Amino acid sequence: MAAVIEMNHLKKQFGNKTVLSDISFSVGKGKIFGLLGPSGAGKTTIIKILTGQIRPTDGTAKLLGIDSTKLTDYAYSSIGMVLDESGG
Repeated sequence: MAAVIEMNHLKKQFGNKTVLSDISFSVGKGKIFGLLGPSGAGKTTIIKILTGQIRPTDGTAKLLGIDSTKLTDYAYSSIGMVLDESGG
């Protein structure tokens, strides 16, 4: 089964601070996936990388088989997210 979300050896640094180090996982089609963890664990950074809002320092992230740094409007129209601070 093809993965709809993939991260391979992902690393993210902000300045000299490494916030993600060697993160790898995949989520198959039809699976429900959630990111859980304490504040500062890197959940928001992972989401921002997957959705193309920020670039990884190293490694790859793919959403629907597309490199997250090259997502198209079609890809964006095919995803949905619920964030803890949505709505008003």
